[in-house]
Amino acid sequence: MRKKIVGIFVCTLLIATMAIPISALRNEDKRENNTISGSADVPTWQVGDSWTYNTYIYQAAPENSSVDMVGIFTGELIFKVVDDTGDIYTLEGLIKPLNGIIDIPGNIDFKLTRISSQKSTLEIQKSNLSIIKHEFTRKGITLIKFGPITLPIPIQMQIYQKTEFLPMWEILPFPLFDGKTGDYEYCSMIQETNLSMFWGLIPLESGINTAGWVGNDTYECNKDTITVEAGTFEVYNVSCIVDFGTEAQDLYFSNYAEDVGNIAKGLYHIDMFNGNTSFHIDLELKSTTYEP
Repeated sequence: MRKKIVGIFVCTLLIATMAIPISALRNEDKRENNTISGSADVPTWQVGDSWTYNTYIYQAAPENSSVDMVGIFTGELIFKVVDDTGDIYTLEGLIKPLNGIIDIPGNIDFKLTRISSQKSTLEIQKSNLSIIKHEFTRKGITLIKFGPITLPIPIQMQIYQKTEFLPMWEILPFPLFDGKTGDYEYCSMIQETNLSMFWGLIPLESGINTAGWVGNDTYECNKDTITVEAGTFEVYNVSCIVDFGTEAQDLYFSNYAEDVGNIAKGLYHIDMFNGNTSFHIDLELKSTTYEP
């Protein structure tokens, strides 16, 4: 699942969407004809259902890169269903405060202040929880230190990003059952980005990228039991490991729990060995209002 989303501006990180899956009506028909005993099917969400995750994001240039950059971001991510009209769920997400640092030794250090936040919106296909579109705005005051200068300079920074998935992005290939294997479908992305400082008065970067894609890799599903802050759950662990030899390795683990109607723990790691940026997102469920 090569995600070309990872080449982002050095002082920003894409906190990728909450784990939830792709193919539309095609899979709905398949699911009706292939219901399996002991399997997990698509849950039904209600307006007001929410999931709170402890989130850890890591971004780093590889050892052989000319830029020794490390970025670490943490925060409590809350997603809530705000609309269930028609065939689509709309979810709103919030991380506040968004804590983080980016360290470029000997050059520039960035530190997000506690008034930094990220708001996001997700459109999800009801029939299989495929991700249709994800938008987010991250803004706040960033403290920047240049080289030997000890006094940090406060700068207001803001990034808006919209990603549309065509047809849709599958993460959980419903129905889920122990021992299931298969291939994710290829899914292209259209991504619009606007980065600015001082409430939009100083534009830094903007544009549309149509080169990104996800999918086209093999997954495996196995039952397991895990413990997170929200409790201990039986889960379907959907894993995908893609080895690109000396260039890169991708690791994706989505632990779906029927009791919470969503992912209880997710690990999404893209490790690049060819001079590009590595990217990790770890999510653990802290609490939920969902009831089966």
